[in-house]
Amino acid sequence: MSFSTGEVLILLLLGALAFFIFAIRRHYSVQPVREKFGIPEGELLYTDLNEQTGTFFSETYRISGRPDYVLRDEMTGAYVPVEVKSGRARKPYWNHILQLAAYCLLVEEYYGVHVPYGILVYGEGKQHRIEFTDELREQVLSTVAEMRRCLDGTGAPVWRNHNVPARCRGCSHREVCRFALGDDEE
Repeated sequence: MSFSTGEVLILLLLGALAFFIFAIRRHYSVQPVREKFGIPEGELLYTDLNEQTGTFFSETYRISGRPDYVLRDEMTGAYVPVEVKSGRARKPYWNHILQLAAYCLLVEEYYGVHVPYGILVYGEGKQHRIEFTDELREQVLSTVAEMRRCLDGTGAPVWRNHNVPARCRGCSHREVCRFALGDDEE
């Protein structure tokens, strides 16, 4: 079966029209979410807020996670993980920064690119751009290593941040903690 030049042009135009309609529908289905959460403009590569999507996993660091969004900054081309938090905050919480930094590691490995920053968005739409520096990279890797030490049964953290026996008795690390207060210490 052969097509005439006119038929080929019509097929190409129909294909282009279908692609255009798909792109417009995707834009308008994502736009209300962008506006609600203050997500910056850029090509949306991944989202975990409206649909069940895959989990990022790092073979290198043995961590996994699902950022709310990954987008490509339209000005720089950078890949940017975005994490949306429902609460309000004048400044980002440290645990949220570490979570975002872990997402930066995952996005770097998955897409094979350097991630220069991530974005935290809090409930009122306030955005915080978090630079993914070498120091932050080391901090998140150190935190992951410490978490593994706590979870593998080799011991609790090397610090004790309390002197209250009742709190110590209720601690989940009591069995392995070398700093556990004795029951006689009231």
